[in-house]
Amino acid sequence: MKRAYLLFVFLFALAACGGAPASPVGIADEGESTETEAPAAEGEVGESDAEVATETEAMDEGAMSTETGSVEPSIAADLPPVEPDLSAFPATIENCERTLTFEQPPERVIGLWQPPNEMLLALGLEDRIVALAGNYTDLPSDLAAASSDIPTIGTSMAWPSREVLLSEMPDLVVGEGLEGFAFDTAQGYASVEQIEETGAQVLSTGGSCNPLEGFNREIDVVYNDLRTLGMIFGVSERADALIEALQQQQDEITGRVADMEPVPTVFYNGGEGPLNVLSGGVWGDAITQAGGTVVFEEDVFQVSAEEFASAPTEVILVGYFPGQDPDELIAYLRETFPNLPAVQNDRLYPVATIDTEASVRIMNGLETIARAIHPEAFE
Repeated sequence: MKRAYLLFVFLFALAACGGAPASPVGIADEGESTETEAPAAEGEVGESDAEVATETEAMDEGAMSTETGSVEPSIAADLPPVEPDLSAFPATIENCERTLTFEQPPERVIGLWQPPNEMLLALGLEDRIVALAGNYTDLPSDLAAASSDIPTIGTSMAWPSREVLLSEMPDLVVGEGLEGFAFDTAQGYASVEQIEETGAQVLSTGGSCNPLEGFNREIDVVYNDLRTLGMIFGVSERADALIEALQQQQDEITGRVADMEPVPTVFYNGGEGPLNVLSGGVWGDAITQAGGTVVFEEDVFQVSAEEFASAPTEVILVGYFPGQDPDELIAYLRETFPNLPAVQNDRLYPVATIDTEASVRIMNGLETIARAIHPEAFE
């Protein structure tokens, strides 16, 4: 079993985009011009944005033939809009051993990863977002409508270059983690320090200040992030309403399986040798809350075929991303591990990975997992 945390994060993000990391948006290939165009006016899409959109469409062409998570309206769709409570400022929060102080709600926000992007939109903050990057699948329909006028300056594993990001003149950049990936200077991205030198602040969500911490977070991290964002933008009222709605969903799901016998469960996330498994973090917590027991240790994310075959697995959750066919993944598991109890009893279930991310769709994932582990509780 392997515990190389950085590799885990790389594999997770790589699977999300379905391929190798692309060059940063705004960094030209060898022999091309490296001039950076001025950003489009707020609400407009400039040439660079159009190029990114075209590139994204080319990457995703045909990739959405398999459902990749719920695109029904999000849980925030029925919440009334709220005006920022300016009496709550200045607002001070602690984030990744740093103190961030906001004299007023941020007005030029950039989101760099789909889970926090969806939280920002669910809180009704689209008018304060100047650009988004890091999305790897469709947004829920209401959030897609809210973000329709927001420029896209990067995709999953193809984040904006330092020049492109800084040219947007953000006052807040929101991502998940503060090390590598969207902040990797070796890839041409702006580091946290370079962003802060402009006077902007950087917020990490998902309870992941660094890759090591991804295994320690639980579903409650979503509530913490919503509270934090509510404070930063003066919309705690809407954040509290969203949290209450999510908690009601959570209580309904966990209440149905509370008296059920726990079932040994593995969350398979691709790979054939070694095989990737999601055992810790929000995934392990979701399995436990859904009435399962996690087969592998929480800090294990890769196992050999022999280890996978010998595990007492009764349910296999098959995670998939855009461009992946869950039926093909399930067929591989059936053919390769015919003696597993889960295979013999036909208990392999597809789970769209976006629905298990630390964001507002997490209860969609929890219900999918609970229905897989204890279908009798939902009859």
